[in-house]
Amino acid sequence: MKKLTVVLFVAATLAGCVMRRNEPARKFERLLNRIERSGDAAQKQQLVDEFFRKLQPGAYPFFPSDTSYVLVYRGVKDSVGVLGDMNNWTQAQWMTHVAGTDLFYYRGTAPAGARLEYWFIFGKTSLWTIDPLNPAKSLNGFGELSELAMPRYRQHPYFAEFRSGRKGSAAGLQVREMESQVLGYPHAIHVYLPPGYDIKHRYPVLYLQDGIDYVEFAQVPQMLDQLIRDRKIRPLIAVFVTPPNRLQPGMPNRMTEYGLNDTYVHFFTDELVPYIDAQFATDPQPGARLVVGDSFGGLISAYIPFLRPDIFGNGYSQSGYLSFKGDTLIRLYRDTPKRPVRLYIDSGIYEETVGASFLPAAETNFIAANRRFEKVLRAQGYEYVYREYPEGHTWGNWRRHLIDALIWFFPGEKP
Repeated sequence: MKKLTVVLFVAATLAGCVMRRNEPARKFERLLNRIERSGDAAQKQQLVDEFFRKLQPGAYPFFPSDTSYVLVYRGVKDSVGVLGDMNNWTQAQWMTHVAGTDLFYYRGTAPAGARLEYWFIFGKTSLWTIDPLNPAKSLNGFGELSELAMPRYRQHPYFAEFRSGRKGSAAGLQVREMESQVLGYPHAIHVYLPPGYDIKHRYPVLYLQDGIDYVEFAQVPQMLDQLIRDRKIRPLIAVFVTPPNRLQPGMPNRMTEYGLNDTYVHFFTDELVPYIDAQFATDPQPGARLVVGDSFGGLISAYIPFLRPDIFGNGYSQSGYLSFKGDTLIRLYRDTPKRPVRLYIDSGIYEETVGASFLPAAETNFIAANRRFEKVLRAQGYEYVYREYPEGHTWGNWRRHLIDALIWFFPGEKP
């Protein structure tokens, strides 16, 4: 009887939480019904003004259920569209305008554990803007995006202070300008040393493509401090390698380097790694090195261990552009005897049309390409982890799941 009482109490508590979470959505539906029944334009607008004046912080976006959401916008506009992960950043979904008011709304559905990013646009040719009512934001190279975390998405506590869109800090990182003979131009690198760094020890090394982006948009230095402090991972060194012409149209750039460029691999394995090993107390074993990248950087991060397993024993591709040049990398893994490397591969289910404005149409379905790669890894007998998440091609996705991969590659000691 005591056990049954506890179960009933927990069930009642959960039901109460669901009701409280859904209450703002129910109030919004009542608002729409009251507006529809009103025949006076002034009264309609007054109802809207009163509703939003009383709306409590944290009560928006609205969630009628675990798998449905409502987004709203207030303003004098001809049309308002939602552009984001929910439509693969292709065709905006247009909001419904409530006649006689400045209110627009959009109803959508997503998996209960999804996390989506989005913008509002006004008309078909307008610039984008974040959702002014939504305080949750994420970052990318274009600026801020609004975050829609569905009710069963689990926010990681490490990022609580960054949920308003604050950048990660490079303070405390060592900054180097490294020349490359094989490439003929330098690279900016930032080096993270773990708390209590001691030259008498030997540390594994994490290498990250798009280096400063992982600092600012994924807050990796702050993440590493927390993971090491909580003994989730072993203390390690991290090297953030930033490509030239970041966020600029010039060449060379991340695309010229990451597009299965053997010269870049030569720089990475035969110039950069020896430079880091000579400057810092590193563990020189291939199994103690991990290369990580996102998108195009994910492609090269799966290619480097394939080409040079004697240097890199581990690779992590986050939403990798694995369809590049007709699945070239996938076919290399398929047609070559198994290499002694461990891999971690993941992608978002909202990555069916990535880079539609500039990539070949046959190569934009990143999730499909990642699934093809997983089948090859399984057939070849690789040691690997493959994950799919109800998220999009975003830094909010990559920062959260980098934690899981680091724990898999470099687990910490039990306290």
